[in-house]
Amino acid sequence: MKRVLSVTLFSVVFAFAMVGCGGSKNGPIQATGTSTTVQFGDATNDQIVKFELTVNSITLTDSSNTATANLLSAPVEFEFVQSAGTMEPVSLSHIPAGTYSKATFTVSDPDVVVLNGATPPAPTKIPATLTATSLDVTFASPITVGADPLFLNFDLDLASSVTLSGTPPTSATVTPTFTATTSTVAPNNNQDDEDGEDDDVHGSVTAINAPKFTIQTTAGASIDFTTDANTRFKDGLTTLSDLKVGDIVEVDAQTQSDGTKLATKVEREGNEQGEEAEGIISDISGTAPALTITIAHQVSSNNSANPPVTVTITTDLNTQFSVRADKLNVTGTFDATHIGKGQRVEADADGQASPITARKLKLREQALVGTVSNAGATGFTLTVDSTSAFAKLSGAPSVNVTVASGADVKTTPTNGATVRVRGLVFFDGTAYSMTAARVDDNK
Repeated sequence: MKRVLSVTLFSVVFAFAMVGCGGSKNGPIQATGTSTTVQFGDATNDQIVKFELTVNSITLTDSSNTATANLLSAPVEFEFVQSAGTMEPVSLSHIPAGTYSKATFTVSDPDVVVLNGATPPAPTKIPATLTATSLDVTFASPITVGADPLFLNFDLDLASSVTLSGTPPTSATVTPTFTATTSTVAPNNNQDDEDGEDDDVHGSVTAINAPKFTIQTTAGASIDFTTDANTRFKDGLTTLSDLKVGDIVEVDAQTQSDGTKLATKVEREGNEQGEEAEGIISDISGTAPALTITIAHQVSSNNSANPPVTVTITTDLNTQFSVRADKLNVTGTFDATHIGKGQRVEADADGQASPITARKLKLREQALVGTVSNAGATGFTLTVDSTSAFAKLSGAPSVNVTVASGADVKTTPTNGATVRVRGLVFFDGTAYSMTAARVDDNK
């Protein structure tokens, strides 16, 4: 699946707050109609370690050529590489009932980070030029918006959207390319990220009004969640009353039949003085447990307007290493002696000094693209391109992939086929392996 900008239509209270308290600096907001959650996604360009784009507005045009107001309450700065093969909510608004033929985006400020030609290669931000700041996405078939919750999914094709120049790349031309599909809300026990499931939504708590709370995500979105007796609270939280404004949290949620978001898990990742940073490991030094780790920065909790290209993280005896397995059954090990370049990690810290000392270091899902060989009933070998960021950082030409029970296999991996695999990458000190959560064709 491509990295998706998905618009989930549902009724939520906080959308009214976004449009009713003095308006928005982002222009007139669409205030009536079916409420809308916007999410993003993409297809991978494996040479790029970070691609961030600011989406300033999204409007829809109906069959009578009338445009809605902006569906975004504020500009969204979104990094696409980190969530290739999945989706994340970024905003709420409303869409009036009707039939729509296209969406129009206004965009700005592309950031592209690749690896330079040094040995070892280092993450480097290169100049990126937009070919246009406004673009239309014409729907293959007109979409109809009624009263029921609906997902309108915009897929960014990163491979087609960014043209790299030079070897190694020294500049980029950006022409954002989206396609659109729709889906409805699936039953709670059968949801995935395309039709109702939200996993790993990160942000800072901005309001608490039991049984609800609101977070501002790392992309700048404001999202409301409801809790109930079945919501699991973790890492110092036992109930909603333990949560404080300013806390950094990770939320898993399901979309209810009325479109509201019910939190199934809320985990505190840091307090109001804390920091969360995610990215791809580009360098490791030191001896366990005292490691110094450099990551190519992708997202962080402070929503900086000028994020760093790299972030330095240190570990010590108190650092907790963990694997964010979600529904996967994994057998790989991730600790201070089983960590390697090219892995994607999240560091949670109680302070924001640089370098940050990780209280928790989590192995996170990432996407790799390659050619299949040795395909079998439970796995295959994935040979990655030698020009890919993963190959350059890890030095590994291939990874052995295990397809986990319950994995979302959109494309059957057959020998010679090119596939994208999203999952957890492990390093045993010698070789890399991967537990797949999703297999698709990267389209």
